[in-house]
Amino acid sequence: MLTDNRNVPLIIIVEDDYNHSELMKTSLHGAAEEYCLKIAASLHDARVTIEQHPPDIILTDYRLPDGMGSELVSTVNGLCPVILLTSQGNEQVAVNAMKAGAQDYVVKTSAVFAGISRIVQRGLREWALIQDQKRAKEEFHRIERHLLHVQKLESLGTMSGGIAHDFNNLLQAVLGNLELSLSKLPEDAPARNFICQAFNAAERAARLSKMMLAYSGRGFLNNGELNLTDLIEKNANISAAVISQNILFNLNLNRGLPLILADADQIQQVIMALLINSSESITTANGSIDLSTGVQDFDKKSLNNSRLEEKLAAGRYVWLEVSDSGCGMDVETRNKMFDPFFTTKFTGRGLGMSAVHGLIRSHKGAIMVDSSPGRGTTIRLLFPIINMPNYRVISDVEKE
Repeated sequence: MLTDNRNVPLIIIVEDDYNHSELMKTSLHGAAEEYCLKIAASLHDARVTIEQHPPDIILTDYRLPDGMGSELVSTVNGLCPVILLTSQGNEQVAVNAMKAGAQDYVVKTSAVFAGISRIVQRGLREWALIQDQKRAKEEFHRIERHLLHVQKLESLGTMSGGIAHDFNNLLQAVLGNLELSLSKLPEDAPARNFICQAFNAAERAARLSKMMLAYSGRGFLNNGELNLTDLIEKNANISAAVISQNILFNLNLNRGLPLILADADQIQQVIMALLINSSESITTANGSIDLSTGVQDFDKKSLNNSRLEEKLAAGRYVWLEVSDSGCGMDVETRNKMFDPFFTTKFTGRGLGMSAVHGLIRSHKGAIMVDSSPGRGTTIRLLFPIINMPNYRVISDVEKE
């Protein structure tokens, strides 16, 4: 049955023979299913109709006054199936039509005109199956690429963690001996200055190895009960010091946060890395950075957006957020931002965000990233709450 309801499949018939188009129209009028129908008599008219009314299926004559019906395949560009109708039962014509991308090739007969609704049904059904297969194939390739990326990062993490662990042990021996040497040398000893330089360099190397351990998730965590807001307020001056003076730094802190189980020093390192990253992304005057905390219920769908492989269960989590008005990131940069040694800066090792990734993973948390070019970046970190029987969220009224 034909209707003007656009919620049903739209058929475009492209046919220069009025009698043929009327036969098909009559057949569709008597169909049990509802369809919306548009008729075009030429290739040009068909393209205009397609632009104005995107169809669900096209039935077109093979030869039209101004071209070949198969040209409509490139016009719709995968939008819908195109079925070619012809009066010539020529095998080569059928082969050419299918090569052009037509879904089907049908020879015009009285039986075909009478049963055109069955051809439409079959075309729509086969098209839906093709689209399902295409989506499944794309999803398979996406998962395959993702797994390869994960395997690469895991291998790199294992290797870097092992090297950093052994290197850190060697550095501790170097630092210990340098410290002993300094303690035995008089203040005016000529060698003291050289040993101090070696000691400082070894300390920097130790910090670098700790970043590699953090990325690999093998760093030592001195976990304890922690209130994120208290930690930020305690280190507010240190945090502000890493931000350029021409950037407005805002704190939006919730003082009613529940406790989390975390290493305060490591979380402060995460905050510093995020602030430095945000500060360096702001290249214009009057930029701003907001550091915020809060507690919120998250559903499974939102938690699946975490950049960590281990997804959290739905529930209530404490969150820490750094939002900036910087240059933002495109899709490619967002996908690589936590890769070790990846950096968009002229200087730097590209380990800061990798360390953030490793440390939040070690804390069984989540990382959410929202960014696009010219719109700035917001990174939100989630932390599991310590189970406390008497805990309840303090309302804004109670805080006042």
